[in-house]
Amino acid sequence: MNKVPVIVFQNKENKDRYLANGPENGDWSDENLDVLMEDIECAFMIWRDDFESPGDKDLEELKQTSINHKKTMRERFGDDAVINFDVEEWLKHYTPVNIEITQEQFDKARELDG
Repeated sequence: MNKVPVIVFQNKENKDRYLANGPENGDWSDENLDVLMEDIECAFMIWRDDFESPGDKDLEELKQTSINHKKTMRERFGDDAVINFDVEEWLKHYTPVNIEITQEQFDKARELDG
């Protein structure tokens, strides 16, 4: 079976947990909704369309997208805007790590990202 390289965000305090791809995909038994490796398809991931291994450039692009999102949200809703897509904040609590997942996990992750 083919493997797909991705970046996931590993919790710095609880190394067996990973940032979920939204609350609907989180593990509700975990106070942060972080998921275990066995449910990694439910984690927030960075992948490349060319299936090359994502790297620093891909992470920087995600950070810039997040910065732009935060700016737009604050312009529209003020300084009290609820912003969940905040990669800079995530990086205070999570470490980006490269892993490989199965094609089946990748297909499920794309479906959940959808």
